[in-house]
Amino acid sequence: MPAVPLDELVRDWVMQDFGLQDDKCFCSDSDGTIEAAMVRRVLDELQGSVDPLRRRLREYQQQGVSASDPRWKSLYVDACSKRREQRLQIVIAKAPRIVYTRHHNLGGSHYAYTEAQSDGQAERNFRPGAALCIVDVDAGLGRVRTLLEDPQGVIRDPDVSHDGQRVLFAWKKSDRLDDYHLYEFDLETEHVRQLTFGLGFADYEGIYLPDGNVLLNSTRCVQTVDCWWTEVSNLYTCDLSGHNLRRISFDQVHTNYPQLLEDGRVIYTRWDYNDRGQVFPQPLFQMNADGTNQTEFYGNNSWFPTTVLHARGIPGTQKLVAVLSGHHSDQRGKLAIIDPSKGTQEAEGVQLIAPVRETKAVRIDSYGQEGDQFQYPFALSETDFLVTYDPIGSGNHRYNRPYGVYWMSADGRRELLAWNSELSSNQSVPLQARPPQRIRPNEVDYRKDEGVYYLKDIYAGPGLKGIPRGTVKRLRVVALEFRAAGIGANGNQGPAGGALVSTPVAISNGSWDVKRVLGEANVYEDGSACYRVPARTPVYFQALNEKGHVVQTMRTWSTLQPGEVLSCVGCHESKSEAASSTGGSSSAQLAGPQDLDPFYGPARGFSFNHEIQPILDRHCVRCHNDRQTLWSSIDPTREIANADPLTLNGTSFPSEGNTETSILAFSLLSDSTIDAQAKRYFSDGYLALTHAVMGTRRGGLAGTPNAWVNWIDIQSSPVMLPPYHAGAANSRLFDLLEQGHYEVELTREELEKMACWIDLLVPYCGDYTEANAWSDAEQQKYSHFASKRQWMADQVDRNVAALLGNEPTVVAKPNNTYRNLAIHSRASDHPKQSASQDPDKQQNVWWQMHFGKQVTTDRISLFLPTDAARETQGYTATLEFSDGSRERIRIAKTAERQDFTFAPRTMTSLQITTLSPAPLPGWPGFNDIEIWGRDAEDVPPSWKARNP
Repeated sequence: MPAVPLDELVRDWVMQDFGLQDDKCFCSDSDGTIEAAMVRRVLDELQGSVDPLRRRLREYQQQGVSASDPRWKSLYVDACSKRREQRLQIVIAKAPRIVYTRHHNLGGSHYAYTEAQSDGQAERNFRPGAALCIVDVDAGLGRVRTLLEDPQGVIRDPDVSHDGQRVLFAWKKSDRLDDYHLYEFDLETEHVRQLTFGLGFADYEGIYLPDGNVLLNSTRCVQTVDCWWTEVSNLYTCDLSGHNLRRISFDQVHTNYPQLLEDGRVIYTRWDYNDRGQVFPQPLFQMNADGTNQTEFYGNNSWFPTTVLHARGIPGTQKLVAVLSGHHSDQRGKLAIIDPSKGTQEAEGVQLIAPVRETKAVRIDSYGQEGDQFQYPFALSETDFLVTYDPIGSGNHRYNRPYGVYWMSADGRRELLAWNSELSSNQSVPLQARPPQRIRPNEVDYRKDEGVYYLKDIYAGPGLKGIPRGTVKRLRVVALEFRAAGIGANGNQGPAGGALVSTPVAISNGSWDVKRVLGEANVYEDGSACYRVPARTPVYFQALNEKGHVVQTMRTWSTLQPGEVLSCVGCHESKSEAASSTGGSSSAQLAGPQDLDPFYGPARGFSFNHEIQPILDRHCVRCHNDRQTLWSSIDPTREIANADPLTLNGTSFPSEGNTETSILAFSLLSDSTIDAQAKRYFSDGYLALTHAVMGTRRGGLAGTPNAWVNWIDIQSSPVMLPPYHAGAANSRLFDLLEQGHYEVELTREELEKMACWIDLLVPYCGDYTEANAWSDAEQQKYSHFASKRQWMADQVDRNVAALLGNEPTVVAKPNNTYRNLAIHSRASDHPKQSASQDPDKQQNVWWQMHFGKQVTTDRISLFLPTDAARETQGYTATLEFSDGSRERIRIAKTAERQDFTFAPRTMTSLQITTLSPAPLPGWPGFNDIEIWGRDAEDVPPSWKARNP
């Protein structure tokens, strides 16, 4: 069938040549002046002889043919058809066949929320109806063929293999009873094969790698965003059978849309807001395909662009084409070329195109949501692109009409290639073989559990501009740990905006995340440093002076793969620079990598109760013990008013501008108070030092950086801050303590711990469960997701161990490893699980798995979602095996693993039936199911099933 309806194609031509009010031409009794101008515009673009068309134009003008006369529209369509033929020559030459998807536009409250995870805590954004299609492009309407259609599911993210014979894509078949997983469509056989499995995990945005592996985005990290309740996706890799699944990015929040460049690097979007505001830093990052060398590509210290999405390389250049978008918006926006050779921050290397126009660096949350809208560009050349496009546009998060697949020129000329009146046509990729990208040597050594950072000269680069050499003595290395679920909330507000904070670990305006101090590294006199850190761990660095105060801090993070050595020139230097060998070897090179010096004990999450409160108890609370004084400051509605929170037994401990004496003494006791919004118990000492107040815009208790404890505002600007911007070095508390305060003398250790706490942005909790005020149900919820995370991490560790200890298994041979068949099944006959059978439609079958081959199993493990686990009773059900046998089981009301063992069965499929009592319609089903066994072919007669 035609890929483009003729009336829609003509309408699009009219919108180009007349304007969006396309119903105002070819319909009036005027003399055709408007219509003549439209035809003339088309003819002026055409090359070669157009004399017959120009003769018709002159004839109609001389005759005064009215605008409503059909001859005008016929002439216009003939001219546009000729123009279309010329415009599409590059598409026919370079991309005559294009694979694309049809589905509703993806999006949630924030650009990255498209996972629609079945057990999602907040947003799933699932709108069924999708297809995987091919369009054959010609100068006419083209021809479209549907490869795969699912009116009940969503198909997305196509990628074409290097030989042009297979299409990788993500498919989710049900809202609650399935998740996005990777599939492969064989174009010759039309066979569909599932690569990844597992209810409760979303795998999407997969791409082929030149070494035969796959890179994908996945929620298997089991994290919740810091500033909302939605699941996080990070990057993983696996082989083409779905085996050896390994995590390669360990990021705070979302990574999105990885794409391979010609030189073998991977480009992707990373949401990045450690110790700064969350709205503006959604920059581009780059890495090698094995996960090494994860560094900034563009915009990590910028207000602009707010978000860079859907970036792909432009052939033969080091430039990218991308969509500039917003934060609280969907994945759409304005088309741009990014050239990092011109600069890597703000608008330095960004040029808006289609049409080419001035590119201003602006500060807008929902950037680019007005007017026409772009998605998913694919560069055919530096001036020609395939895009998903809507020429009319609509308000933020709104869609008044479907998007189409277009050819688009850099100057804004376009031709519609595929369009559907019901669903957007999008995510277009040429369907043809292409030269393989460079295969970079794999530098990951999974036999090691560490990597090495080498810093040539910390004083190089703008990060320590103006700081005398010799100031920085050590580097503090801090690991970030991220929340598994969202429970409780507070908020923050500052220069970069404001946010909700889920599962907060600090008072409002304090640290986003749990911070684990790994230790410190020596910085030599020449500014060099070389040190080992744990691999597969997000870390950031703080440059310390002789007092242990932060001179400069890194408000992002870095992760090394096992065995990786990453070198950098200096502090906040351009990531395009490499550490040179000129000038001889540095002191750190000569000394070699050092182990981190412990920070007064083993690596641990920094806890106020464990690190700071004991100091207050030893030195302060004998005087600072008046809780009423503290609370008169926190909550002015209490009876005691006008009390300075920094006064001590008749002698002032003055705050700004206050030198009066008071008899009241604020409390630094360990006694705690519940913050009902944050669902935390905060101690008096913590609340006093952070200048806590009630009544923030999100409720609960909020702290404020102040003259005495002056931490970096958590909503600080995304741009690089100057040295000594804030922190312990700018906190008057240390002046007071060093000068002597009522004979209080702190040890070096105590002073450094106090400084560390301030420079880490005053965290209270050393882990996400510390000092919680959660209900039993909330405890169970967090435990469920934490256990789910640990289970997946253990699976990845086992995959790594198998990768080290075994040769790759030949797919054609049976796999006799005792394993979870529901995840690792890789039969050639399209094994699939349909957790999947909607209980509202089919009451007798609640879950089934088809293996496509014979397997032998003796154990099944079930996991209920937290919601189902809170129901008032358990269930009974029947396991029905394809060999005709049955097992009756009783399912308890718990979110913990439930194991059911039985005599070994050989089968090709399994289903769970007759769930009793029958749940209410919409029951969310099982969170995950494991089927333990092995391939049945050639199983030794003496084999006995055993746990792995």
